Amino acid sequence: MNRPCVKIFVFLILILVFGAISYSVRDFLIGGYDGADFHVISIEYIKNTGAAFSLFQQHTGFLILISVIILIGVLSFILGMINKIKYPDLILYAFMLAGVFCNLFERILDGFVTDYIRLNFVTFPIFNLSDVFINVGAFLVICNILFHNEHKKSN
Repeated sequence: MNRPCVKIFVFLILILVFGAISYSVRDFLIGGYDGADFHVISIEYIKNTGAAFSLFQQHTGFLILISVIILIGVLSFILGMINKIKYPDLILYAFMLAGVFCNLFERILDGFVTDYIRLNFVTFPIFNLSDVFINVGAFLVICNILFHNEHKKSN
């Protein structure tokens, strides 16, 4: 089944599911576990007005613009290549875009992104599940591209 409309529908449903998971986890953890220490991680509610590592704090408009440009660019790529994109790749793109969309949505509505996961075993900034979606999705897309290109060269 390689129909573009079905793929687009699946893609949008995946973004909604991953987004709902991200928001649900945020609300659950902040509502019930703010300040909790689980040895390896802690839950700590932080309002992040910046981007990664709190860069560009107080530049919410700029961060919104960059997020919208990324969303439009990736969505344009996906829609332009929808016939060639396989379902596993579509899942990775949805994973990544759900994170971007959730952070963007939160930044537009609240003026900040809620970060709440602190790693206790390493010095690292507090982050949220949407950040995990973005980074894991991007990492897997890059690995997939590298593996796929290497596979083509060997044939």
